[in-house]
Amino acid sequence: MKSFFRRHPLLLDALLWAIPAFLFGAALRLMLLHYSPYAYWGSDSRSYFGFANGVLNDFYFSLSEKRRYLYPIFLLPVAMLPGPPLRSLAWIQAAIGLCTIPVFAYSVRRIFVTWKILIIPLTTLFAGLPVFIWHEHELIGDTFLLNGLVWCVAGWAAWTSQPDPSRARRLWWLFFAAFSFIVLSKPSVKFFWPGLLAALVFIGAWRVMRWRHWVALGALFLAGLTVGDDDQGAWLIYNSTFPLTQLNSPLHAEVKAELAGWVLAKRARIDSYAKEDYEVQKYLRAPENEPSRPRLQALAKDKGDLSRVYRDLAVEGILAEPLSYLSIGLHRMLESCNPSDLSLWRFQADYCSSRLGEAIAAGKYPEEILRLALGIPRAAPFPSQEELNARMNPYPDSIPARWLPTYVKAYQAAGALVNRPDSEPCLLSGYRPSFLGWWFLLGCVLALLPPYFRTVGVWVLLLSTGLFATYLVGVMHVRYFAPAWPVVLLALAVLIDAPWRAVLRHWKRLP
Repeated sequence: MKSFFRRHPLLLDALLWAIPAFLFGAALRLMLLHYSPYAYWGSDSRSYFGFANGVLNDFYFSLSEKRRYLYPIFLLPVAMLPGPPLRSLAWIQAAIGLCTIPVFAYSVRRIFVTWKILIIPLTTLFAGLPVFIWHEHELIGDTFLLNGLVWCVAGWAAWTSQPDPSRARRLWWLFFAAFSFIVLSKPSVKFFWPGLLAALVFIGAWRVMRWRHWVALGALFLAGLTVGDDDQGAWLIYNSTFPLTQLNSPLHAEVKAELAGWVLAKRARIDSYAKEDYEVQKYLRAPENEPSRPRLQALAKDKGDLSRVYRDLAVEGILAEPLSYLSIGLHRMLESCNPSDLSLWRFQADYCSSRLGEAIAAGKYPEEILRLALGIPRAAPFPSQEELNARMNPYPDSIPARWLPTYVKAYQAAGALVNRPDSEPCLLSGYRPSFLGWWFLLGCVLALLPPYFRTVGVWVLLLSTGLFATYLVGVMHVRYFAPAWPVVLLALAVLIDAPWRAVLRHWKRLP
C-alpha cells in the first residue's frame, strides 16, 4: 500500500483531504436514512424495476428500450438481497455517493494550484448537494449519471494532465470506463457525444490516443444508440415544439385541424410554455384516451405512425421558427438551474410513504411489483396506509427529520444561480444572474483559457451543450441540470485559483 501511494501521491492527497467532506456527507445521508429508510418509489421506478420483477416473479428476461442497460441490471442483485429491496437500495446508493466524494477531491487536487485552500470547501459543498443526496435515495437511473459523471471528470483530468504519453494512454481507459458507465445507463448522454468529440479535437487527442482507443469509442457510440426509446423521443420533441405547429401548411392537415385551438392558445402564451406544458405532454403520450380527436386517436393504434407524425410536425416547426424553439429550451434550463427547484417536500419525513400511498390508492402499479419492491411475501396481506407509514416513516418527529429539511432550505437559498422575473409572461430578458451566477459565468470564461481548458473548460462546453440539447427535447426538470453541479463548483474555483496561478507564474514558481 505504501509503495502504491508513493507512485500515486495525488490520490493519497485526495483520500486524506476528502475525509472531512466524507464525514459530513455520511452524516447527512444517515439522517435521511434514519427517518426515511426506504428509497423513494417514483413515477419512473416501475420501468426501471421491471427487469428485476420479470426475472424474479416470472423468470422472464427482458430489457425495455427505454431503460437499458446498467441500472435495471444493477437492481436485480439488489432485489435478491435479504429484506426489502427499496431499503437495501437506499443504503447502497448512499454508499456509492460517498465513494464519489474522494473522486471529486482528486479532480480538485489535480487541476488547481491552490488545492489546499479549495479542496475542503469544494468537497464539502459537493458532499452536501441536496439534489445528489435525493437521487441517491430514489429508485431512478439518474443516480448513476450524477455520480458516474464525476468519475468521468476525474478520469479525464488524470489522462489529459499526464505529460508522459504512454502513461496518459493507460489512464485514458479510466475515463473510458466511467464514460461507458453513463452511456449505457441514460439515453440523454447521447447529447454529450458532439461535445466530447469536439473536446478531443481541441486538445489534440490524436497525439496520445491510438487506434484501439478510437475503436473503443466507436463501439461505445454504437452501443449507446441502442439505449432509449424512439417513440419516447418523438412525443418529447413534439411536446417541445407544440406551440410552433405550422397550422397553415398541408402537412398532416387533419391532425393539425384537431389541435388548432390548443396550439393557438399555447402560442399566445409561448413565453410561459416551458412551465405550462404538462397537459400537452400528458396528452401526447396517450392520445388514444381522448375521443374528441378521432384522427390522433386512430393514429395511436400504431405507435410507429404516431411517432412519424410527431417527428414531422416537430421538424416543420423547428425549421419555421428556430429562435422560438431555442427560447423554449433556454426557458426550461433557466427554470431548472437553481437548487431550490428541487422541492423541499422531498426531504420531509412523510414524502416517500404518502406519495406511494397515493399511487396505490389510484391503482397506478400492479400489486406484484410493489410486493417485490417492499419485500412483502405473496401470502401476507398487503399493508394499509398506516402500516406503510410505520415502515417507511418510522421517526417523523425525530431531530434528523426536522434538521435535514432546514439544512436543505439553507443550501438551496445560498446556491441560486439565476434571479427570475415575477411578472407574466416570463420573458428571457427578465432573467438575471445572481451574484453566484456571475461568479460562475466568469469562472466559465476563465476555464476556456489555458491551462484550465483541457480539464474544466472541456466539461463546461460539453455539459452546456449537452444539457441545453436535453432541455430542447425533454421537459423542464431539475434533475436534468443536476449533472452540471460538480462542474459548476469547479468553475467557481477557477476564479479563485487563476489569480494565484498568475502570481506564481510572475515569480517563476510555475512553468
